[in-house]
Amino acid sequence: MSEDKHPPARSYDALNTRSLAAKREYVRGLEQRRDTEAMSLLVECLCDESWYLRQLAEQAFLNLGSEGAVLLLPLLEQGLWFTRTSAAGILGKLGYAPAVPGLLRLTEDENRTVAEAAREALIAVGRSSGAVRIAHVLHRLPPDARRHQLDDLAARDANLAERIQRLMTNDELMAVEDTDLLTDDHPVVRASEDGVEWEVLTSPPAPKVPVEPRPPSGPQGASSPQSQAKPPGRREDDGLPTA
Repeated sequence: MSEDKHPPARSYDALNTRSLAAKREYVRGLEQRRDTEAMSLLVECLCDESWYLRQLAEQAFLNLGSEGAVLLLPLLEQGLWFTRTSAAGILGKLGYAPAVPGLLRLTEDENRTVAEAAREALIAVGRSSGAVRIAHVLHRLPPDARRHQLDDLAARDANLAERIQRLMTNDELMAVEDTDLLTDDHPVVRASEDGVEWEVLTSPPAPKVPVEPRPPSGPQGASSPQSQAKPPGRREDDGLPTA
């Protein structure tokens, strides 16, 4: 049954002489399967010389989201120039923060197209909840390399570069080890930009002070015992003032 639903995958090499419709069908089938073999073949499509097949694979990875993004990280370090360019573009559009270290290295690629794709991808990641991850990586670079990257970011998005510089001044954020969970939407990051101290977020909540309950009030419109008391200096028998 499963074999009828997912027939054996054909190598993308066999598609070079086939129609564009066949290539669309092939990539769509891999995207729908989502098993280990299918994902590996999608990666191979990004390495193919066919621009059309690479474009189909790029869209498939965008549809897969973070599920497939992790498979693209090795492509930032190897492969032909168009494969590195495709990988950088996909990761940028996904706003995949774990790709920041590889993208920063790729900005120094000898191929200008690859380097430009990496820079644009960094901007996209920074605008998509990844500014703190960029700040975290830049903070660990030598001063000259850090300044070079910040200047390059500022030339493309001055507001983003300024925000990254502010984040780098926060020693507590820059000392965080588990950066995969530390995105711009994290309460710690948002609070730091709002001026809230780190200890306020990490310390246990203050104990609640018990509040004594108020005495229940009487029926609506009913007078309290004090209001029913006679005013001082008046006798109840004759209602005359006392001497």
